[in-house]
Amino acid sequence: MIQSSLPDEAVPRNGHRPRLLALKGSRRVALGAAITCALGVALLLPFHFPSEVNTYATIAPTRRWVLATATDGHLIASTFNYQSGLSEGYRVSTFNPGSSVYFSLQSSLVPGRTVAIGDTIGSIYSSEVAERLIALNGQLAAARSLLAVNATGQKSAIVKDAEQRLMFANRRREEHKKIDERTQYLLDNHLIPQGEYDRVQSEANALQDEILLAQTNLETARTGAKPEQINLANANISALESEIAAVTGRAATYTLTAPITGIVTPTFSGDTLLTIAATDYVALLPVPWGDYRRVAATAEPRLSLRGFSHAVDGTVVSMTHEVQVLHGHEVVIATARLKATRADVMPGMLVQCSIHCTPITAIEYGRQFIQSATASKRLLAGF
Repeated sequence: MIQSSLPDEAVPRNGHRPRLLALKGSRRVALGAAITCALGVALLLPFHFPSEVNTYATIAPTRRWVLATATDGHLIASTFNYQSGLSEGYRVSTFNPGSSVYFSLQSSLVPGRTVAIGDTIGSIYSSEVAERLIALNGQLAAARSLLAVNATGQKSAIVKDAEQRLMFANRRREEHKKIDERTQYLLDNHLIPQGEYDRVQSEANALQDEILLAQTNLETARTGAKPEQINLANANISALESEIAAVTGRAATYTLTAPITGIVTPTFSGDTLLTIAATDYVALLPVPWGDYRRVAATAEPRLSLRGFSHAVDGTVVSMTHEVQVLHGHEVVIATARLKATRADVMPGMLVQCSIHCTPITAIEYGRQFIQSATASKRLLAGF
């Protein structure tokens, strides 16, 4: 007996099996058409999908102040702003090799303590500054004493001598007036030549000049030095006072104060004396070059950190205009300022994060999803 090799479904039963197969095929075609139609509608209608860039972030304080010693013993204080990516400057305290210098930190400064702006960090004692101030104050006292002597006049004996000189000059002039009158009479009567008269007048003028000189000497003895000498003494005193103020100001800089508000962090370095980190944080994150335009075109992109029990958000505030190569990938470094952070967020942490950009269309979403997922997976795989 010959049996059919066809499956049971292929053997017609009352002529209904081909009809069932045709019905199933039509259902599949209809389902595919519906899916295609739905996709077409989704692509054509103005639907927008959320756009995110997945990357990682390094947590850093907004500002960090470091006090360190140089190889020659000088102190260097520097402040770096991680939000702007620039140094805010540094200050160097120098000392002469021959001076004795002692620096001490405040004993209350321990890791974890909060320091406010203006709090005393430490003090520096320099024998050079102390010795210089002693010498300058001595010179200033001597200059002021000399000015007092010159301004109040000479000794009484010198004044008395000047008075006597003026008295003698006046007496000689009075005695010579008789000679003047007699000489004038003889000249009028043509009894003496003109030359003799001129000689007598010259003597009279000399006596008058002697009186004027004696009067000047007496005035100087009574009032003190000349105005020019007084001015010179005052100028010398002003110069000494300015130099003392400069040295005193330099000594004041030897009392170091905190330029920022932050927390004392451990240094574990022999050259670093103290480090203060601000209590507000920023996130430094690499943005793949393929996602750069999407982030740059978004106004104030929002940042979300992952891996915490509560949401930690921030806002991207700046992006560099320089492409860097990180683990073989072209990236642009962005900076985000974090909002009120929790205690479990600490500087130095490396966390995954997402940058929320402007929503995009379905076509753009599909294309960028594939590109972003591939780039982020490769970038995160390097860490």
